[in-house]
Amino acid sequence: MKKSCMPEIVLVNTQIPENLGATARAMLNFNLKNLRVVSPLFELSNEKIIPLSAGADSVIKNIKKFGVFEDSVKDLNILIATTNRLRSVKKKQITFQKLNKIISNSKNKVGIIFGPEKSGLENEHLSICDYSLKINSNPKFSSLNLSHAVSIVAYEIWSGNFPKRILISNVKKKSDLQATKGELSNFLLILQEHLEENGFFSVLERKKILVQKIRNIFTKLELTSRDISTLLGIIKNLRKNK
Repeated sequence: MKKSCMPEIVLVNTQIPENLGATARAMLNFNLKNLRVVSPLFELSNEKIIPLSAGADSVIKNIKKFGVFEDSVKDLNILIATTNRLRSVKKKQITFQKLNKIISNSKNKVGIIFGPEKSGLENEHLSICDYSLKINSNPKFSSLNLSHAVSIVAYEIWSGNFPKRILISNVKKKSDLQATKGELSNFLLILQEHLEENGFFSVLERKKILVQKIRNIFTKLELTSRDISTLLGIIKNLRKNK
């Protein structure tokens, strides 16, 4: 797999340091090297990490650490949320075949998001993701260890992309790339401010749920940077003509 098409693995609020080490090992087994962590519940210098990585020091040493989830994905175009249960925030289900097609045939930067061991991803994380990915397992015992889940996903990506050649004719033009999550978040923040100015969130208790629903609507649309610019122009015009 070419380095340029490697997805970013993003671990959110990881609780157990051993799982970080084992995740790095699983990633390197299948040639994935880009790892980001968001507010882990331990220091990255924890002595339990390196032994479990079993030699995948190169992955551990190049980890990118973030304090806020949105900061960790703002340069990415497409986010895949991993989940093993139904959520109130509905996302388009993606198969490994579809995931590999996205990775192989575009220049979009892809992030695959894994939640904490105990509870998984929260709705606020899911609301900005484009798809959800479910690993089929025993319905009576479906909870997977974090590093095992990463290992399965990494294997599916490896087996789906190696030793395929990426055809230049299938690569999307830059103008067709999906907007980065930073561009989308900026637009949503401006939209939220405009809605607040106009009293849209009249019931404050429901504001958080409404914000998640709005975010979910726009992540379904696969907007480009040009689309975001157009929407920002619409909001600017509405404000000017109030």
